[in-house]
Amino acid sequence: MKIGLIGFSTRNYIPYIEYYENIFKSNNISYECIFWDRFNSDNTKKKSNEYTIHVVCKPGMNKLRKIFPMYKFKMELERIIEKEQYTHLVVLTTVPGVLIWKKLLAGFKNKYILDIRDYSYEKYSWYRKIVEQLIANSYFTVISSNGFKTFLPQSDKIITCHNIGKNFSEEKEIGDLKKKEKIIIGFVGGVRYFDENCKFIQIFANNPKYQLYYIGKRNLDCDLEGYCKRNNIKNVVFKGEFKNEDKPEIYRKIDFINAIYGNKSLEVTTALPNRLYDGILFKKPIIASEGTYLGNVVDEYGLGIVININKPTKNIIEKFDKYINNFDGVNFVKKCQEFKEKIFFEQDNFLKHIRLFTSKIN
Repeated sequence: MKIGLIGFSTRNYIPYIEYYENIFKSNNISYECIFWDRFNSDNTKKKSNEYTIHVVCKPGMNKLRKIFPMYKFKMELERIIEKEQYTHLVVLTTVPGVLIWKKLLAGFKNKYILDIRDYSYEKYSWYRKIVEQLIANSYFTVISSNGFKTFLPQSDKIITCHNIGKNFSEEKEIGDLKKKEKIIIGFVGGVRYFDENCKFIQIFANNPKYQLYYIGKRNLDCDLEGYCKRNNIKNVVFKGEFKNEDKPEIYRKIDFINAIYGNKSLEVTTALPNRLYDGILFKKPIIASEGTYLGNVVDEYGLGIVININKPTKNIIEKFDKYINNFDGVNFVKKCQEFKEKIFFEQDNFLKHIRLFTSKIN
């Protein structure tokens, strides 16, 4: 008996894989991970119990140019599954599941977990129909946001798992924002959403009270640094890729978390990004967009500020000033704790389901 965990990127972008690995290890279940390095071209390599498929398919590439890399990934993935003779699978995100859906339905019915962490190609009816079949034939299906229920079929196999980690020492308090001479707003993670962040930068452009940080690898189509240079915007700092263990130090230097993704598509309106959980753990208010599920959560639980980036700059700055002047750090920490208890309740249910899955293997 051996489980294959199928990722759609490198380990650094799939921190939640550890939930599965920890339970498999504790139950002496044999497993291997399959990752996709989409930034480098090379032969597939195996180190210890990890395969890495090297096929270039960078974010921001033309959709037609992605077809051949996707096909190469699919063929290599199926080759590894056949070679290693996995008896059970964990499929992380729908795209690899759709790529090998025939194999899953033919050979792994009720022997795989489908883990859905984002909206991808559900706008296409054929894609939705395949995903519906994958959910129906899974042992169980995980979603990382209840907002996904707006585009997924109803199913009693769907449970919720949040992208919150337990590896960091949780901050217990927050400084007094009212006493800060300069407010630091940080965008931490893969830098994308060019149009939305250009508007966001313009709101605070060269405002001496605010400084914006963008920390992480940027998408090819999101040259915000070039935008700032062309427009002579001086109060924006850009830093490159970071390691997950760097997060505590990064967030200590930040006052607000930039989680502005706009509200143009279901991809951004339904997701709960990692930054929500970073905010809860590191006690930093989140800035979210109106018209998104994240915005609804932030507003309902008092976890930050919700704005419409299309409104006049003056109105938004006034909203920030009011939030800062009325900020109660003790109450904010309490709100974070209340929401954390809710999501950890759902996490425990998720972990229970993995253990049940594991018990069927032994």
